[in-house]
Amino acid sequence: MDAKIKTIAHTIVSQIKNVPDAKIPGVMQEIVEYLAKEKLIDQWREIEQAIHQVWKEVYGASKITVVSAHPITQETNEAIEKIAYGADITRRVDERLIGGSIIRIDDKRVDGSIAGQLQKLKTILSK
Repeated sequence: MDAKIKTIAHTIVSQIKNVPDAKIPGVMQEIVEYLAKEKLIDQWREIEQAIHQVWKEVYGASKITVVSAHPITQETNEAIEKIAYGADITRRVDERLIGGSIIRIDDKRVDGSIAGQLQKLKTILSK
């Protein structure tokens, strides 16, 4: 990864950290204007990937998906948000899971669903 892009990503992550949600659009506009001025707009995909990588380094995760058999409680939602500060969190209900949940944290997958456990058992027993 280009050192300049990584520096930009670190700067963006550090700038966004203490900005209230209502002011983030203004900060993002300043960032886009800077990138345009520096003729870096065409490298936005690389910059976006670098931001995710830096966010992951600083906070542990940048994107989390929780797929559960039933809607998760407000208490669980708050716990996830507290643990994964600033991560893009997606929640989805999939009744096919029977019970439990599947959690994806960036490129890692944790299958705690009953359906997943049954599939593991089936694989073990078929050997």
